[in-house]
Amino acid sequence: MDITRRCDYALRILEAAYESGDSYVSVADISEQEDIPYAFARSIQHDLVKGGLIKTVRGARGGLALDCDPAQITLLEVLEAVQGPVSVSLCAVDAEYCKRRGGCSYNKLWMGADSLLNSYFDSITLKELMEQGGRHPVIRKAIDSAPPTARMSCPVDVCGGCAAQLAIEEAQS
Repeated sequence: MDITRRCDYALRILEAAYESGDSYVSVADISEQEDIPYAFARSIQHDLVKGGLIKTVRGARGGLALDCDPAQITLLEVLEAVQGPVSVSLCAVDAEYCKRRGGCSYNKLWMGADSLLNSYFDSITLKELMEQGGRHPVIRKAIDSAPPTARMSCPVDVCGGCAAQLAIEEAQS
């Protein structure tokens, strides 16, 4: 399973809406600030509206704003609105994907992984993520309990940005 770029961008769009409070923010402005291709941002905006997460208004003073209570919306709900079910394997969510599903121990393995992953994402609200980021206790616990080789597996962390951001957040708490 991949958390797609679409999901990453959707969270950035929601963060911009969260930070704007009751004001509408232009998708063009978000696109520019977050370095999201404009057409892609518009497509994601449509998914977020359809999922009941944001509302939009057209016109010169238009844009988008949250249309949900961020304290009640979980990260799982956001991911599902943007990419559908969160699963490590199609056989865990699609009965017709594999004929061996009924007696296959791997299917149960993937279903167990799905359960853990879905519980993790369901335990973090949008508000908590926006306000606490990597300091969120569930996120910290997951990172701290991961094997050392899995803690910094970001293939693009050549700048040390992720590690540096976590160090800053830890120093602030």
